Amino acid sequence: MDGSHGRVADSRCVAPRDPQLRPYRAALWAVYFFVILVPIGLVVFSVVRHLRGPHRPASAIALPTRASLRVCVQELEGLQREQNRRAWSLADDVGRADAVPRFLAWSQDFERRVADLADRCHLDGAGADGGFRGRAELATARDAVLGLHRAYRAQANRFAQEEADLAVAAAAALAAAREAARQQP
Repeated sequence: MDGSHGRVADSRCVAPRDPQLRPYRAALWAVYFFVILVPIGLVVFSVVRHLRGPHRPASAIALPTRASLRVCVQELEGLQREQNRRAWSLADDVGRADAVPRFLAWSQDFERRVADLADRCHLDGAGADGGFRGRAELATARDAVLGLHRAYRAQANRFAQEEADLAVAAAAALAAAREAARQQP
């Protein structure tokens, strides 16, 4: 204890840095920041790429005609029918452990196909009617189909998070009961 100031003298002393090791310290700092920043950059890049969705090249074809508009409407109606069938068939498959993940994988593919339809039919292009009447109505119908699709997907996600284990347990219990009934003479 230093008597004049009432403090304990610090016995730990930091050794001065050797100037000959400065390049090695700089290299270690560079490696340290590289190891830290590269994974952070990769995570940010991955998140941004995932949020943007797949790249779709701009189409170089002419604006659709009335006949192609009818084809676009038929394709959108077909997608709507497929969506409704898929949503109802999910109820039949819900006891299987992979039913919801399969539905969600189909959901991503469905959204990609609707986006491709919108590109082919120029639903998001500039201009009041894009050279044909009915494009605005078709774009509105596409938005309604996608709105319904998002509701289906939200319900599937909610079910997967909250009650999927109950459905799997019920399916397993029914299979066990069926097997027990089959073994009875």
